[in-house]
Amino acid sequence: MKKGFGKGNTRCRRGWKAAVFAVMLCAAFMLPGTGIFASAANATEIAPAVLAAAALQDTAVYALPEDASAVVGTAAAGQALNICGKTADGWYETVFGNTIGYVKSSAVAEIAVDSAMAEALAQQAQFVKAQLQSQTSGQAQTPAGQQSEAALQAQQAAGQTPLPAQPEAGQPPLSAGNLIFVGDSRTGQMGNAVGGSAMHPGTAFVACFGGGVDWLSGQKAKQDIDRFVTPGSVIILNYGVNDLSRHNDYIPLINRYAQDWRKKGASVYFASVGPVGENAYGKRNWAVEYFNGQLGGRLDQGIGRIDLYGYLTAAGYETLPDGLHYTPDTYARMFQFLCQSVGR
Repeated sequence: MKKGFGKGNTRCRRGWKAAVFAVMLCAAFMLPGTGIFASAANATEIAPAVLAAAALQDTAVYALPEDASAVVGTAAAGQALNICGKTADGWYETVFGNTIGYVKSSAVAEIAVDSAMAEALAQQAQFVKAQLQSQTSGQAQTPAGQQSEAALQAQQAAGQTPLPAQPEAGQPPLSAGNLIFVGDSRTGQMGNAVGGSAMHPGTAFVACFGGGVDWLSGQKAKQDIDRFVTPGSVIILNYGVNDLSRHNDYIPLINRYAQDWRKKGASVYFASVGPVGENAYGKRNWAVEYFNGQLGGRLDQGIGRIDLYGYLTAAGYETLPDGLHYTPDTYARMFQFLCQSVGR
């Protein structure tokens, strides 16, 4: 089976770990209309920047751009980071979960991104900074013990470790109701590979080939899904490979849908986007990992997480020549894993 980079198209992607050393450096993009600003914490001048970077090895993320600062977490080797600022003495400011941290520039390699991804990175950084600024006065009065707990939660929100696929307290048992898979062409082809609903009664496959957040946000998509939702239903969402730069659009949409479905008695899960192989569509596994980390860390806690990416990367997978879609055997194992993850 193929491992690591494979082939793919605008809809699928593949693992990206060892290839971090081959990443080409790219120029940083400066945020328009902004200049140098001073960090309120230590008066270090930080120049705004918009770029993606990957940790060359397990890398400490600091609370401030200085060696003596507290460590708020660790960026795993190969993990993609949203760099939103840099100092003159070799530090990068980065989004880390729902907070801002700092890494040494020598510990990461910059990754070339297209304009859509650069815009998404900038929007995310601005959102996180605005949230932190609005919380500043309240945090200043928070006892030290509670601040430590908040830091731990922020670290967990970084998306480095997928959250366990568990239903929220009070939701129906996992074995109750029908099973609904919602996704793009990968979901549709998975359904075909296992014989669809005819071979698996009580299972629905709602798929839009080539679809992404624009389709998912439409009224028809919601209606197509809603007609299968009953008390006890289990919904597994597996979207994003076609528009990996739009994580900021997926998050509020999935949160809103999940809230509605849970009111109807359903359990909702997000299955991380699976890896891609080598492809001519610009899809790379570092971007898949970044997308998965953002949704894994920022979706509502009542939404279960299933680490499909981790499973396929560890167990092995095989793609079609396009590098995006999987072989029938891989789809069959993917289906079995997802079913087992929700107790089916």
